[in-house]
Amino acid sequence: MKHENLLASLNLREIKIHGGVRYHLTLVKPFAQFLLCAFCVLGGEALAASQPPDPAEAPPRPRIECDAAMLHRAKERLAAKVEPFHSYWQLAKAEAATAIELPPTPCMSRDSLIFHGEAQAQGIAARLLAYQWRLVDDERAGAHAVALLDTWASVSPSPGTDFDPAIRFPNSGMDVARGMLPFVAAYDLLHGHPALTPETDARIKAWFRSLVPVVKEGIRRWEANDDFGGQHFQNHHVAHTLGLALFGAALDDLELIQLALDSPANPKDFKELVAGLILMPGDKPLGGLRGKPLHAGELEDRVRTGDGSGLTYCHLSMTLLLYTAEVLTRATGDDWVNWTAPGGETLRLPFTFYSDFWRLKNAGLHGGYYERDQPHIRNPAPFLGAFEVALYHWPDVPNLKAIVRSTDRARTPLSWLSYHGLPLLTHGVEKP
Repeated sequence: MKHENLLASLNLREIKIHGGVRYHLTLVKPFAQFLLCAFCVLGGEALAASQPPDPAEAPPRPRIECDAAMLHRAKERLAAKVEPFHSYWQLAKAEAATAIELPPTPCMSRDSLIFHGEAQAQGIAARLLAYQWRLVDDERAGAHAVALLDTWASVSPSPGTDFDPAIRFPNSGMDVARGMLPFVAAYDLLHGHPALTPETDARIKAWFRSLVPVVKEGIRRWEANDDFGGQHFQNHHVAHTLGLALFGAALDDLELIQLALDSPANPKDFKELVAGLILMPGDKPLGGLRGKPLHAGELEDRVRTGDGSGLTYCHLSMTLLLYTAEVLTRATGDDWVNWTAPGGETLRLPFTFYSDFWRLKNAGLHGGYYERDQPHIRNPAPFLGAFEVALYHWPDVPNLKAIVRSTDRARTPLSWLSYHGLPLLTHGVEKP
């Protein structure tokens, strides 16, 4: 019996994670149980019944915003005072000195936008302190980062789980996913710190688990309401899928990772987003062409140029989608950063196309479709960290080299608009 036929007879669903194959059993009859045992013995494949997986088989941490090799390289650069990384770290240390004095203040608001802002602010502080522990062995910084997370995880009801549905009905799933990103990244970085005891770890994981239904409800609301005006692909969808990937990676939850990556239960999974959000010549974007050319790599969020924010929302979507691709790549062992959709869409295209606008601070480029966005790109500095991440992945793209070379890298602000905590340290190339 062939491998595929045996799986079909056992009614097994295949999920790849971290370069291997694991299987979830959905229905096993007595005879199938016998075959399953024989397959385990004779086939040499590991069969897992349900999440969470054996921690020993999960990808090593950190695995969300960076990996151990990236941290090691950053530590070496800081120890050798290599520029621009050394000067950039001095700015980060100054912010960390403020973060370590920040008292934990869990947000109990039923307004998801308020939760987003407060969770993000405290999460950014925790993540920066986690980096300080990782990069310069500051145990006190790491302990305070754990305390920030644990305090939020210890209150009832769990922050982010009790929103008023009459307030920001379309936004709650997105607000939780984006607002929690820094906290989840901090948790990932803090593994191995003595303050992250098994009891504390369990509380934090329980809080993360309680937020998953909020993200799933966001997906359901958009699907049930025709994507609120036919916005079939845009930044809300990317945030939802990012949230699934983040919580899946943090919780070692194979089903959440698969739901984020490729699943009929998620109509805007990662594969669907790359294929649908990224535009190619000949596509029919929301809002029409307005007599302007359509370029490979533009994003559906471009329609927001109607209120002068097309470029900023396109930057948001491509940044979140690249973050999602990184998380999924580390979680599965497959390269999703460079995945190409059937229509030729790939993440490399939007970063290549949009980089010129930010480098030249000129919204009238490439045919003038984004002209109304000019006021929003006068100060591009907070957005530039995302291009450090892009250049790390695509070092041969001239547009990306040009924008990174044009910036004062040592003074690029630590901005939530880049979503990565310290993009120059984790991803920055030495000589762009």
